[in-house]
Amino acid sequence: MKKTVLLFVLLVSALMGFAQDAVEVAPAQISEVEGFNPAAKRVYAQLSCEGQLFSTKVKVSIDFGQSTSWLTSMSESRLVDRNGKEIKFNSMIDALNYLTQFGWRFAQAYVVPTGSGGRDDVSIGGTTYWILYKDVDNYSQITEGFTTRRQQRGN
Repeated sequence: MKKTVLLFVLLVSALMGFAQDAVEVAPAQISEVEGFNPAAKRVYAQLSCEGQLFSTKVKVSIDFGQSTSWLTSMSESRLVDRNGKEIKFNSMIDALNYLTQFGWRFAQAYVVPTGSGGRDDVSIGGTTYWILYKDVDNYSQITEGFTTRRQQRGN
């Protein structure tokens, strides 16, 4: 009986070893894929939001790796309109919908918890960060379509 079970297990595992085949794509075919640009670079950005006191609106900051001062990093990286006034969004989804107009795509979201985190602590909150990406031909296209406070000030 043991030999029969062992033989069956070996037979099944041998068959499963041939279940997957690698599919190779010739380089000429890759360049024919719609939207493929071999010169494009993938860039990433991190969105974070700050709620408003007595309001349901949020102010969104975007970090795409620019150098900032730790004192002013949130306020300097907030999205502003043409007049330099901070754009207030209804939610993070509203901000995401705004940025998708300029080629940004959602990659991932994560939360960094705040609070003591004790077993009886029910006041644990956190900051939600959203990671976005965009394929660009030139790094000047990163901020194409939107402006941050720092950009408007010319820093």
